[in-house]
Amino acid sequence: MQSKLLSQPVRAILIGAAALLCQTAVAQQTPAGAAPATATADKPLATVNGVAIPQKLYEHAVKQAIAQGNPDTPQLREAVKSQLIARELFVQEAAKQKLDKDPQVLAAAEEAKRNAMLQKYLQGQIQVKQVTEEDVKAHYEKAKAALGAKEFQLRAIMLNSEQRAREVRDQAVKGKDFAELARQWSLAPSATRGGELGWVSFKTPAKDGETQGLPLPIAQAVEKLQKGKVTEPVAVQNTWWLVRLEDVRATKAPTFDQAKPNIYRMLQAKELERATGELFARLSKSATIAQ
Repeated sequence: MQSKLLSQPVRAILIGAAALLCQTAVAQQTPAGAAPATATADKPLATVNGVAIPQKLYEHAVKQAIAQGNPDTPQLREAVKSQLIARELFVQEAAKQKLDKDPQVLAAAEEAKRNAMLQKYLQGQIQVKQVTEEDVKAHYEKAKAALGAKEFQLRAIMLNSEQRAREVRDQAVKGKDFAELARQWSLAPSATRGGELGWVSFKTPAKDGETQGLPLPIAQAVEKLQKGKVTEPVAVQNTWWLVRLEDVRATKAPTFDQAKPNIYRMLQAKELERATGELFARLSKSATIAQ
């Protein structure tokens, strides 16, 4: 559900900046008394033509690589070190070509400065409530209770007119691959995935607000659909949808331990969105904004 406080573009910008803020804060956390992974923090990692590469930059790059799922191995650390040395060498060569004066480079540097200022400001202004184990458990139980006996594997195509929807449906009925049609015609973000929506479960008959995010008209069409078939064009606000039922199976709810990490991230993101929205609303009251 979209926030009533923010327009979508503004909300996306602020939330994205706030998310960067949180990522930076997490990356900079070091347990009290923890020893650095390498010798000393003040000793340079290496020098390239007399320019020192700070040890802290290396440690931060290693943490980022590990956070992305890479195992902390000597090979990883050596690769990070090599990359930082290569980067410094490339930067020095770019400077020789006076690319530090290039208008695009200067614009990028200004944007990086603005982002750094924004992160620093939000760090001091946004107070995000920490999501608790109880919060995660409550959300899990509520979501589990909303599941139906079956779950549906769906693909969908979003179109801007009923006529185009009927034309595309005719092609699907005649045997053209639905995923290819989705890539060619769909206006939805799922087009790049061939219209794939994944598995969705909801109680039947479908009720408004209890369809796991599916628009009610689509859910109502899906529950009557046979496996391998495509719906008639379904109107949702100013768009028309075609949905293909790929498969049906008994609902397999994940265990709490399996679902916990994703639920935690989702709830924390919502809390971040709430806090960011409140800050924007407060500041906008005394601002002059012309659109």
